[in-house]
Amino acid sequence: MGSVLLTTKHHTAWRETGALCLRAALSAEWMQIIADGFEQSLANPGPLSKDYGEGEGRFFTDHAMYRRIAPLRQFVHESPLPGIAAELLNAGQLRLVDDHLLVKEPGTSNPTYWHHDFPYFQFDGDDFINFWVPLDPVTQDSGAMRFAAGSHRWGKLYHPVRIGKGDLIAQAEDLDGPVPDIDAEPEKYPVMTWDLQPGDILVFHGKTLHAARPNTTLDRRRRALAIRYTGDDIRWRPRPYAPADESVRDLKAGEPIACEAYPLVWDNGMRLEPA
Repeated sequence: MGSVLLTTKHHTAWRETGALCLRAALSAEWMQIIADGFEQSLANPGPLSKDYGEGEGRFFTDHAMYRRIAPLRQFVHESPLPGIAAELLNAGQLRLVDDHLLVKEPGTSNPTYWHHDFPYFQFDGDDFINFWVPLDPVTQDSGAMRFAAGSHRWGKLYHPVRIGKGDLIAQAEDLDGPVPDIDAEPEKYPVMTWDLQPGDILVFHGKTLHAARPNTTLDRRRRALAIRYTGDDIRWRPRPYAPADESVRDLKAGEPIACEAYPLVWDNGMRLEPA
């Protein structure tokens, strides 16, 4: 169902800013597959699901859906995403490390606080790529994503926060402190953001700081699917606060993350079918 042609401009944005938008990257067929899987997931939440909505609205998330939802398993393996990831990372191998459902219902006052994803995983390395796939039109009023340009190149790993709540996670004090106040100094920390239509995708580095606005609309959902892959240089790095699948128990610090929790989806130019 198609592929995506990446230009020099896309590669430059990946290297220099750590975030880019690919317009109309996914076909209507892929969007329907995602929508089917999304609704199945909402009807059958997994053990990692959470609702961060406190007060008004609902901010619902879930993870590891590919294990139980066939359309999403097909998407993470067979969609254009692995090919895009392999090209941008210049990767011989890709592993799926997370799929993440996010729903901000109309009137949800929770922002997504500034953070980067890398500290939430027990990894060392640099080859970590995120995709953010909207199922609904996204505007600044309904919860658009925002990125601190070039922050993946700062050489920092900031203290992770509880998504949707903003409080610091315990046992991560050895990292580089809280995220700077990005919004207080716009000249120092330029921010990139895009309004989106279904079929558009955002691509960003696992160390790029990002946030999202509340959904202050009264009649528009903001549904999105985040997919995360890693490339060749990622190694296991235990972090006491980060949750992990039982299958990682035999991994040792400094080893590749080869285990059932992180299935191989791409191997030396070959797309691998779901197991």
